[in-house]
Amino acid sequence: METTQEIQSFVHQLIGKRLVQFGCEADILEFIFSDNLVLHAMGLSRVIREGDLLVTTFDYQSWDNLDSTHNDEWINADRINDKIVGGCVSAVKLNDIHDLTIELDNGYIIECLIANAYPHYSEESEQWVLFEHTDDHSGRFLTASNKTIEFP
Repeated sequence: METTQEIQSFVHQLIGKRLVQFGCEADILEFIFSDNLVLHAMGLSRVIREGDLLVTTFDYQSWDNLDSTHNDEWINADRINDKIVGGCVSAVKLNDIHDLTIELDNGYIIECLIANAYPHYSEESEQWVLFEHTDDHSGRFLTASNKTIEFP
């Protein structure tokens, strides 16, 4: 298990990186930053600007139960895509319970908040994952679950 300092150092690699792609995939928010750093946000995750909640992962219930993209999450993500992409990470915070906050220089804030474990699950569930995308899958992965964080 890596130390808190090594985890903080890995997360702070985001500072200065540009957001090059943003969207939804498989009921998660996906943020791809320059230098192949990728954030998959699947727990309680949201995008905020000027105090306005713009996108949240809890909005992916399908309106028609036919098409998984017919939901507020996809519509709102598409609506802000051209505005959020291109922003540069100006600050990153990771607190003691592993909530992650990323501030972009264009005023957008990405939050990945840790939710309590669901009582009917026996195992923890992933809340967010930050990883280095490589063709050979050798990049590092930082996985935050309900009560733990793993950075092998």
